[in-house]
Amino acid sequence: MPCSHSTPLSPPLGTMPPLRGHRGAPVRPKKARLDSSSGSDSPSHSMGLGAPWTPLPLSITSRLAPELYDHVLDEFHSSKSTLSSCSLVCRAWLPICRQHLFFSVNLRPELVNFLRNSPHALATVTQHIRHVGLGGGWMREQRHEFNDIILFAIALERVRKITLETFSWTYLPLASPATTALLGGKGNVFQTLMVLELKFTHFPSFSDLRIFASQFPNLRELAFDNVTWDTKDGGPESGTSQPQPQPPSFLSRLEKLSICACSNEPLISWLDATDAMVAPIRSLYLPEILPHEATLIGKLLASLPSSLENLELGFLGHTYDDAPTIRSVVGEIDLSLHTRLRTIRIHQLSLYQFPSPPPTPPSSPPPPEISPYVWLVPFLSRIESPELSAISFDIWLGEEQQLDLIDWNAFVSLLNNPVFTKLRLVQFNVRGIEPVMDDEVTGWISRRLMDWDGAQEFLKVSFE
Repeated sequence: MPCSHSTPLSPPLGTMPPLRGHRGAPVRPKKARLDSSSGSDSPSHSMGLGAPWTPLPLSITSRLAPELYDHVLDEFHSSKSTLSSCSLVCRAWLPICRQHLFFSVNLRPELVNFLRNSPHALATVTQHIRHVGLGGGWMREQRHEFNDIILFAIALERVRKITLETFSWTYLPLASPATTALLGGKGNVFQTLMVLELKFTHFPSFSDLRIFASQFPNLRELAFDNVTWDTKDGGPESGTSQPQPQPPSFLSRLEKLSICACSNEPLISWLDATDAMVAPIRSLYLPEILPHEATLIGKLLASLPSSLENLELGFLGHTYDDAPTIRSVVGEIDLSLHTRLRTIRIHQLSLYQFPSPPPTPPSSPPPPEISPYVWLVPFLSRIESPELSAISFDIWLGEEQQLDLIDWNAFVSLLNNPVFTKLRLVQFNVRGIEPVMDDEVTGWISRRLMDWDGAQEFLKVSFE
């Protein structure tokens, strides 16, 4: 399932990436939003030069306080078309519009060629680029174009974030200039980058992935989403013994780590290779943990007692037979160590059962032999952070009686614990329900939490 919360890169013309949901289930359509991605391949496109425009003279615009129009234009940052129009109103507005128009760009051949062939555009546009998108449905036949785009991107001087999406590194020749630069850290971007996102990216080997990511010594955020690699060359899953890799230099600065739809074990082992270097991770996102990976995740959490503030976990069992294993391993994770924990979110609470268990009264706790989530409330009860402000759950639900897999009485007692004085949100993100049932499902959950003192004010039920 997708893990990224940012706007995906634009696919090539005529293609559309498939919508993905939990285990392939359809996702409820979203309402249309303003496009916040850069769709400008040239100034004539982004500035709307099809109609004649006459900028207001400086003698008029200079009467406006800069703080006034800066504030107004900042409010339009989510609409590229509006900013493009505003940039033509007067010359004084152009700089602030450029900051938003070119803050985030998806580098494509047309845009790169335009910037290279226009010294004025190169000087006035590239200085505003902070987020670069690379990839987005590239084919092997386009490897030479992608090679040129990579060389252009790594030479940019002020980039703070790179998103590499829908690309296989096998498309690049091993000895190409781009490959040499990426694996050798040759370029301005390797020193300035603070956020690296890899989505649907395939590497020739796990070693290449490690070498590439290690070229960014100043990373603060690192995200892996559907990242794969070949294992035939003796990688971590090939069965052959490998020397323990050295932890990357950015580990002492890393504040946010996200691993979704990937093999957690080799990535965590690499980042947690030594006890001498503890990452100051404040946000940890691991929504798909398999039973055999849970012990390693517990070890990682134990190494982050003083820094962790936001935690998202999801324990993914293939069958209900995995429930005892998950319950046993989760029982070893001690959340009381994280005294600064502010938010926690539990993913993968699939309440579907086939066949369904016999119905039980809402006031009766589910027997352990039926519920695969008997571990849930005891796991949360170990939280001792007085800073906790939000608890969230992602659940898949088909009918009301499936909610009985959760021990609601124990959960209410937990929420009324005096240690949670700053708790301001308990949220259930529900999937699998038809839109016409939204109000009914909200009632199901509200009734089960009616004895919680904060239910009226702090309970939220949302639907996807």
